[in-house]
Amino acid sequence: MKARYCWLLVAIVVMLDVRAAQAQCTSSVTPTSVSVSSIGSTSALSVVSGTNCTWTAVSLVPWITVNSATGHGIGQVNYTVAANTTGVVRVGTMTVAGQTVTFTQAANSCTYSVTPTSVSVAAIGGPSGLSVTAGTSCSWTAVSNVAWITITSGASGSGIGGVNYTVATNTGVARTGTLTVAAQTVTFSQAAGSGATLPPPPTNLHIVR
Repeated sequence: MKARYCWLLVAIVVMLDVRAAQAQCTSSVTPTSVSVSSIGSTSALSVVSGTNCTWTAVSLVPWITVNSATGHGIGQVNYTVAANTTGVVRVGTMTVAGQTVTFTQAANSCTYSVTPTSVSVAAIGGPSGLSVTAGTSCSWTAVSNVAWITITSGASGSGIGGVNYTVATNTGVARTGTLTVAAQTVTFSQAAGSGATLPPPPTNLHIVR
């Protein structure tokens, strides 16, 4: 009887020790909800656990890569989120120290911005450039609609970039032309050249009295 009682006490002590160890290894992860832009990011999560407690981190989607998968005690999980090249928002998760971390990544909307969209050019002309802003995986093109504006670089690109061009010297009257860049219209107004002449006056005048 005494032996059974002793074994019962031992079992209770072991169970209490296990529960105490489990309590010490309760981990917290910060943050548990992450918002990411469409271009992706590299960042980290913080993990707090008992000094001798080992934890792991696992990505459950292919577009989130865990760069530091194991640790113990207080530490961090480094990760990389790939660019979202789709037109829809996506949601994925990681399991870190038994906790679920949810990632929400914005869609690639491919909204384009061109600066400037109106350019004044001296008669002498010359080189200059435009800037284009778009999502990382959004492609765009640039086309001159007049013979006197030549695109020298940046006829095509993606994401953030630029278009370089040269405006020819104007020897005639003031003129206006356009470029089409990322589906946006850029208007050029060039001053008249020194060789510009006025049209001759009419030779046949009929005066009504």
